[in-house]
Amino acid sequence: MKLRILEQTPNLLKLQLQPQAILYWLFGSIFAAGGLFLMTAMGKTTNFTCNHVDSDPTCQLVTQTILKSQVQSWNIQEIKEAKLDTTTTDDWGSYPLKVLTKNGSFNINLVNADADQKEAYAKQINTFLQSPATQFNIKEDSRLWAYPLGILLIGCGAICVVYVLRNGQIICTFDKTLGKVMVKRDSWFGDSVIEAKLREVLGVDIDAVRVNRSTSYNVVIKLESEEDIYLSAGPMFTADSAEKTFEAIANFLQLESTI
Repeated sequence: MKLRILEQTPNLLKLQLQPQAILYWLFGSIFAAGGLFLMTAMGKTTNFTCNHVDSDPTCQLVTQTILKSQVQSWNIQEIKEAKLDTTTTDDWGSYPLKVLTKNGSFNINLVNADADQKEAYAKQINTFLQSPATQFNIKEDSRLWAYPLGILLIGCGAICVVYVLRNGQIICTFDKTLGKVMVKRDSWFGDSVIEAKLREVLGVDIDAVRVNRSTSYNVVIKLESEEDIYLSAGPMFTADSAEKTFEAIANFLQLESTI
């Protein structure tokens, strides 16, 4: 919060509090982008199936994401072998499972499998190619974890954005002539005004909210009715802005902290 004293006389104190929302927008954008990336790039199903059942034995690779679906087919006679390609890495920085054909090669892109599991799959494919087994299948569905995690990140991003939209400019007025305190909050969801009589004010306090290693603050006006007035809709103050706001109010009303 950025504090600005709009007016100060012995009988009137008018404060303007402006949220510094850059970090909230930044984190909201990062969370939302990360969630979309997880869902679109890593959330997919991969199904590689080979069979000798039909008169024309084939292998088919089906990859499906939230944006597209791709189907590739080969005659089993075209496939030479499968191996873990340790000479390169895929988009996720791991060794790809490569299948060699008479006309080139293709990768079976697996998100969940590590190098050992991919190598085991390669051995299974080679064993199938050399045996009379009727069918072979590799199936992976990374949507089971990518979608929930992606939705969670998008939700966190949305919360950051909504939090900013709820906390617009705040005008806090203490009027000894009228004997009242008024807190007006402007936001994208509409303005709100909270009023109380000055004689009901018991004190002013700083409320700290700690999440992991980060601490945010809010300034609280304590009332006799115990329906305390929080200046912002959430902990939007830094330690410095909360302390300055607290001192301005406490000095004007000649109050002490309620801690």
